Amino acid sequence: MDGPVEHSAPYPSEPACPPDLLLANLPSPLVALDPELCIRAVNPAAEALLSASARVLLGRPLADLLAPHARLVDLARHVQSGAGSLSDYGMELALARGEVVTVDCHLAPIVERPGFLLLLLHPCSVAHRIDARRAQRGSARSIAGLAATLAHEVKNPLSGIRGAAQLLEPAVSGEDKALLALICEETDRIVKLVERMEAFGDGAPIERRPVNIHQVLEHVRRLAESGFARHVRFVELYDPSLPEVEGDRDRLIQAFLNLVKNAAEAVPAEGGTITLSTHYRHGVRLAVPHARTAQELPIVVEVKDNGPGVPPDLEEHLFEPFVTTKPKGKGLGLALVAKVVADHGGVVSLERGDPGTIARVRLPAALRPRRAEAEAEA
Repeated sequence: MDGPVEHSAPYPSEPACPPDLLLANLPSPLVALDPELCIRAVNPAAEALLSASARVLLGRPLADLLAPHARLVDLARHVQSGAGSLSDYGMELALARGEVVTVDCHLAPIVERPGFLLLLLHPCSVAHRIDARRAQRGSARSIAGLAATLAHEVKNPLSGIRGAAQLLEPAVSGEDKALLALICEETDRIVKLVERMEAFGDGAPIERRPVNIHQVLEHVRRLAESGFARHVRFVELYDPSLPEVEGDRDRLIQAFLNLVKNAAEAVPAEGGTITLSTHYRHGVRLAVPHARTAQELPIVVEVKDNGPGVPPDLEEHLFEPFVTTKPKGKGLGLALVAKVVADHGGVVSLERGDPGTIARVRLPAALRPRRAEAEAEA
């Protein structure tokens, strides 16, 4: 009988990867918390999320880095009470510096250290923007088809109804004449609504030219200050090195004017403030129809107000047609913004600020100046 067979390891033995190296290369923020929910360890991803170095963060209470009454603190205490591991998906994490990020949150007790917790965060804001962008495109296509149908099936017959009412006017008097005037007034109102919806039609393609987005915002601000936003204080925080966008200046003005009008209607009558800001940020790429590669959206424009904020139940639906928070609103303004931004290859989102609402538009940078430079070098 043969003796025992010695099995060699299938792979040569290698030194174990140091735990510190594993944590340093983990792309998701990881935080270790002590029984008082003070930070005891962070990895570089957590430093980036919290905008502070480990030297600054270590020993600080987690609550100091979050907005007051943050739900994350309550969840951490719940896990400490013996509830076991806990996950919360799509949580809006309000940071003390005013920024709101959407994350998947995972909390787990450290068994060897009673009261200590591991907090793992997966930022998912980009995925939310992608989903929102797809939904906006679907809404834009739906309302474009509806607008075309209404123009043909409703608008034309309405003109006939109005014409018939005008022909009857000489033959009636008194209360009947008032009824005819009401018919004409209501048909005119419906025609105007249909004409507003026709703006969602596919129409001609955008004639793209390099556009200075700061000139667009300056024009929008002047229009607002001379009309519906006379009572509002504007704050402008612009990145002077921002490149141009490639698009239609008039349509961009239309989109941002709608966003500023919404902000002006949301701010308080006294002390109302609208902040217009621009940034250049790498890292967000979205698929564009009829393009082989994803489109980078480095230009970020934000319209922030200090109003009461968006109701949570409507936050994900405000770019859909006929959804509005205004008692007399039509629910078409933000849907039109979504269509214009999508036509420019961009994405728009609404987020709750602290306080108010932040409308964030991401757009691609113009390529023509780069091409011109390349041709000049050649």
